Amino acid sequence: MKHCIATARSRGATLVEFVIVGPLVLFIVLVLMQYALLFHARGQLNYATFEAARAGTVANARLAAIRAAFDRAMTGYHGGGTTTAELAISRTRALAEAPFTRIEILSPTRESFDDFHSPALAARLGLSARVIPNTNIAHLDCPVDRPECNRDPATNASGQTLQDANLLKLRITYGIPARKQIPLAGPFMARALAVLNPADDDPFRAALVAGGRIPVITHTVMRMQSPAIEAGNPSVPDPGNAGTPTDPGPTPEGTGLPRCPTTDPACTATPDVPAPEPSPEPEPTPGCNPLIEPGCKPLPPACQAPPGWLDSRPAPEQAP
Repeated sequence: MKHCIATARSRGATLVEFVIVGPLVLFIVLVLMQYALLFHARGQLNYATFEAARAGTVANARLAAIRAAFDRAMTGYHGGGTTTAELAISRTRALAEAPFTRIEILSPTRESFDDFHSPALAARLGLSARVIPNTNIAHLDCPVDRPECNRDPATNASGQTLQDANLLKLRITYGIPARKQIPLAGPFMARALAVLNPADDDPFRAALVAGGRIPVITHTVMRMQSPAIEAGNPSVPDPGNAGTPTDPGPTPEGTGLPRCPTTDPACTATPDVPAPEPSPEPEPTPGCNPLIEPGCKPLPPACQAPPGWLDSRPAPEQAP
């Protein structure tokens, strides 16, 4: 009788445990699935950013070409397709997401054009905008028509060299829409971003979060394959003025990097104890034969002739 009473009292205990633990486990699984989708979106966004940079490098860093390549590369993320009609629908979805995508050209900056623009190249291309040359930059420090430019990144306005000014750097911010999110987990992440960062200083990113989107940011850097043409490039002054840069910034305060000789690249020498100079390698006496002269520098064992090799040679045949 007591056994029956104990069994009756224990009925339903598992249901209570499931009611408490089950929703929590389900929510954790949904969050993990949302993280997996975020990584998938990040991978697709990285690919689209790379394609956008490729288009920009061969199109004079024009924002229109960069935007068109990015939208085209995002077609797969919005469904893709195997027919022309399916691809057209996915492309329409990608174009509809353009207001929720921000493309920023971080380099070359306005200061890059200040330091390295070429008036002769702009005149040859028939442009009124400034142009940074792209040819023979491995052998140039300044444009050919401006040999007096400030090529030192420690003192010029951009903090760059001519080679640095020919790097196209992009930053793309995209907000993942609600239809690409896992129910419960996606809105929870968007709400958590709004709560954890209520005073976001980026209005575009704050607007994405307020609209229930999850912002994802990607960067890429690629070498220019065509002359960069200035078109609303941002102003990024050289960092200086004790952490509060102005336009252009002064030389940073404090001592610069140590300048060590080529014989001591690690700067191990002290002012009292100079770095030892490397001893020159002994050179063999010119014109000597190591096979017959003992004072000559010997050859490696693999190059030495075996003993008696002159006697073992066959005698030349006599002509008839």
